[in-house]
Amino acid sequence: MLIEPKTYQPYDKIFRKILSNKAQVAGLINQYFSFKEKVTEDSLERYHCKFVNAQFQNREADILYKIKNSNIFFLIEHQSRVDYNMAQRIAEYQMEIIKLENSKKQNRKNTIVPLIIPLIIYTSNKAIWDAHQNIVEMQPKIESYQNGGIGEYHIWDINLVNMEKLLHNDLFMLKIFGLEKAKNEEELDNIFQYILYTEKDKNNVQILKEIAHYVYHTVLKCKNVNQKFEEWEEGEEHMSFVDMLLERKESYIAEGLEEGRREGRKEGRKEGRQQGIQEGREEGRQQGIQEGREEGREEGREEGREEGREEGREQEKLQVAKRLLQLGIQVEDIEKATELSKEQIQKLACQV
Repeated sequence: MLIEPKTYQPYDKIFRKILSNKAQVAGLINQYFSFKEKVTEDSLERYHCKFVNAQFQNREADILYKIKNSNIFFLIEHQSRVDYNMAQRIAEYQMEIIKLENSKKQNRKNTIVPLIIPLIIYTSNKAIWDAHQNIVEMQPKIESYQNGGIGEYHIWDINLVNMEKLLHNDLFMLKIFGLEKAKNEEELDNIFQYILYTEKDKNNVQILKEIAHYVYHTVLKCKNVNQKFEEWEEGEEHMSFVDMLLERKESYIAEGLEEGRREGRKEGRKEGRQQGIQEGREEGRQQGIQEGREEGREEGREEGREEGREEGREQEKLQVAKRLLQLGIQVEDIEKATELSKEQIQKLACQV
């Protein structure tokens, strides 16, 4: 948006007002983070405290929430300029909260250090956010030492979010961020008109009017702000633009659904392929076991038959040798005729 840095303090107050809405904050957290368990409006509570350190008093941009009955905090801040001291400020902020939370639990073995998750929402289109995002990046390094550090924060750069994704979002806060991407006054008019036309919540409409009044009267020095409100509410001047965006919204939703279907089909094919492979392996294993058993039985029967035949041939040789002994044939001749060993024939001779 076309706003000079020095004019941002009142604008930050407006964002602070939006961030005071727990439903908006819960939606914002869920859109940025992929927690397994979604944060709900009922699970959040504002964390009010007075910092001993004077540098944290009277800050307009940042706001602190806590998940009820836990030691998990969310620090959310709106930034309209790159702050190269952000990591240090976050680290100091975290330490102040930790000290406040544990001020009556000093030197206890089971002390739990609060988890403070900072989310910085950066909305200026004048420069990219290139500040360090944690203290570790700013400290000297020593080989083979892993520095965990504090002061790390998450940055949500609105410049990297598609305008349609912002304006077609159900979350009012993200629609407002779309204003930051306006490149000129005409585009600003169009976006204000679209949000006013599509927003149903009266409280959000009032906030939108406060932002519009601030931007046009304080920043752009427009004297006919009230006339603009009348034009927007009548919805005549920019209806073609609004119609186009509404039509595009339907297309955007349809594209999202189709993309979701494609992803679903892709995941389904992948899952089906994996399941098919697993079932194929199991079926193949069972079939292999069955075939192995059959082959084993057949091999066993064949081996049994072969052993039986061999045993029968041996018995036959013994019977022949026995008859030859009875006829008085010499042992050496019987050995040659039957291929029995001398010891076997002599043993038979004892039985004749």
